[in-house]
Amino acid sequence: MQIKRLTSRKILNSNSNFTIEVKLDTERGSFRGSSPAGESTSKYEVSQFSGGLDSVIIKFNEFLSRLKSKKVDTINDIFEIERNISQEFIGGPSLSLSYALIYGLSNDLGIEPYELFGGKNHMMPICKVLGGGVHASGLSMDIQEILVTTMAENINESVEGTLAVYKDVKEELKSKSAGFLGGVDPEGGFVTGLDNYESLALVKKSVGKISKERGLDIRIGVDVAASTFFKDGKYNYKKPIYGKRSITREEQSDLIVKLADEFDIYYIEDPVDEDFPEGYKYVKDHTKALVVGDDMTATVTERLEKAYSSINSTLIKPNQVGTLEKVVEYSKLADKYGLIKVMSHRSEETPISIITDIGVGLAAKYLKVGINRGERTEKINRLMELN
Repeated sequence: MQIKRLTSRKILNSNSNFTIEVKLDTERGSFRGSSPAGESTSKYEVSQFSGGLDSVIIKFNEFLSRLKSKKVDTINDIFEIERNISQEFIGGPSLSLSYALIYGLSNDLGIEPYELFGGKNHMMPICKVLGGGVHASGLSMDIQEILVTTMAENINESVEGTLAVYKDVKEELKSKSAGFLGGVDPEGGFVTGLDNYESLALVKKSVGKISKERGLDIRIGVDVAASTFFKDGKYNYKKPIYGKRSITREEQSDLIVKLADEFDIYYIEDPVDEDFPEGYKYVKDHTKALVVGDDMTATVTERLEKAYSSINSTLIKPNQVGTLEKVVEYSKLADKYGLIKVMSHRSEETPISIITDIGVGLAAKYLKVGINRGERTEKINRLMELN
């Protein structure tokens, strides 16, 4: 594939904030890449637009113009381009460029994008049902997400079962409050006035009902995002949970274990703050759950090297680290340590479904994504297409 032209511009992401899109022109057509942003972020991830988006786009277009006529024949050629990108462009600009190149190269080679990353592997959805924390502007539970996944082998069956729970949760919320209008957070999770315990109880009820109706093993997951309400050495809950509102790190670890036992929680992401690996390990050692590192690991290999023994699963968010080469390196390191990999969306997404292809190619076990809103369902639709 030979690059005829590369340009970048501002576009709106799913949360009506501006991000960057890169357009690639080749002899075979035009291809676009765009990178999301996170509303809840780790302090260890890269900044998406150092120096402001307008200024970055002007400078980045100057860089892109120098790639005219360059040949890109393998994914390693894309990695080489990434290595020559200056640090100020690592994040949204670099990843948008790499995505456009992935689409263009796979088209040129007559293959699917996932094939550039590996084989066609089996990846299952884990989907958001309720939203809280910073995603809900502090109007709902402190836990950032309550999620649902299934133990089904068939992707379509899993999506259908998850969607049935999502719709049943909506009906339960309607019956609990005449004021509930079906409002959702940026990732499609329903926003309610329920506290943490009430929210988990409601989802557990729907999971039990749909599991029985369909004869399907459905599980609950949570993204606690504990760093977002950790301050001055304490986790501060808006409403008491198990009778406590402000608790220590050790008490938080115990609380998560207690919740996991009572609600049979299968997936626990960021149960404690990002600088408390001992808390992750405690939860891992005292539950049967997938204990997932995100804020603590941030898709950074150096972080994973320090934290791998504290977790048994890890999120992969390409824009946390900013280049596809580093994403591949991170995935290989996760494999080395036997960790389950979860490819994840971000709160401020763009319409492309590329993370589905990357996850399938890298043999991630789960795709974490919303099951409502077009930019989320596009990624699930792609997953079903690859089933």
